[in-house]
This record gives sequence, C-alpha cells and structure tokens, in this order.
Amino acid sequence: MNRSRPNGFTLIEVLVSVFIFAVALLGLAALQITARKAAFESAQRSLAAAISQDVLERMRLNTEALSGYTGTLNANTTFSDSLDCTGPANLAVCDRRDFQRSLLGTAETTGTGTNVSKTGGLANPTLCVTSSNAGGSGQYTVTIVWRGREPALPEAGSENASDTCGNGQYGTNNEYRRIFRISTYICREGVSGGCI
Repeated sequence: MNRSRPNGFTLIEVLVSVFIFAVALLGLAALQITARKAAFESAQRSLAAAISQDVLERMRLNTEALSGYTGTLNANTTFSDSLDCTGPANLAVCDRRDFQRSLLGTAETTGTGTNVSKTGGLANPTLCVTSSNAGGSGQYTVTIVWRGREPALPEAGSENASDTCGNGQYGTNNEYRRIFRISTYICREGVSGGCI
C-alpha cells in the first residue's frame, strides 16, 4: 500500500509559524522602544556637555567677573528683559541668562502664533558653578543636572550620589537625576599679565 503525503501545511504548522512571528515582532518593538530611550538620554547628555563647555568658554573670556558666574541657576531664576551687557559684571549676568535659555531650549520651538511650544532643552534643568576660589584663579566646576525619564538609583560613592546640585528635586532618592560635570582651571589675568 503506497500512501502519498498531502502537499501543503497543516493548521498546527501555520499556527506555530504565526506565533513565532508574533513573538519576534514583539521583541523587535521592545528593542525599538529601548533604542529610542537610549537615544533620548544620549541627546540630553550631549546637550548638557555642550552647554557646560559654553559656560567654561564664556568664563575664560570674562575672567574679571568670575565670581558673577558661580552659584545655582534653574528655571525659577529670573532675569530682566532689558539687560545691559556692557562691562564684565553685566556681561556675566547676560551670560547666565543665555545659559538658562539654552538649558530650557527657549530658542528651539515649533508651531506659530499662540500654538508655539518648546522642543529643545533639558527636562527640569539646574546649573551649578562652583569654585574654591570664586572670583580668582582656580578650579571651576560646572555641573548640570536634569530629570531623566526612567528611574536609576545612583551608585554609592558615585558623583551622582555625592553631588549636591539639584539635590532632592529629582525623586525621593534622586533616582531620576541625571548629571554632567566638568572641571577646569581658569587663570585670571592680573595687571602684570600673570595669574592672580
């Protein structure tokens, strides 16, 4: 007796294939979501790095008013709309206003008229500039913190755990706080041309 095998797929084979295909699609969708989150975090860190570098460069260009750059700056810091940016001290205030605008992304908008919304900037940013010798030559540290999308507890002993910039604003244990810090030595030129 010679039985021939029917050609084609059975219903069980088709169902197994559809199930495997559906699992693969779900995995691909999860991978896409994870990649988008990582890209967002990377873009936020790159923006913080660029703003930090801008802060240090402006400080190097205005060494007469280094003490005007130290302190904390966030969205609640207010500046006058009509600032006089002449002179070292006034220029430091204007620079701080520009730093705030960069942090908040006020120049990056979408829409027109009354439907304008900001598209750039960091989420709930805080900028801290510290120095052991504010106003004179010394080590200056620029720290920018912002709110991340996903919680991530800081590792014990890490700069995120020990830094006080924006402390307590990003979750109970700062689990949403993201941090970028850069330090450099700035030499304040004196009358004789040396560092003071």
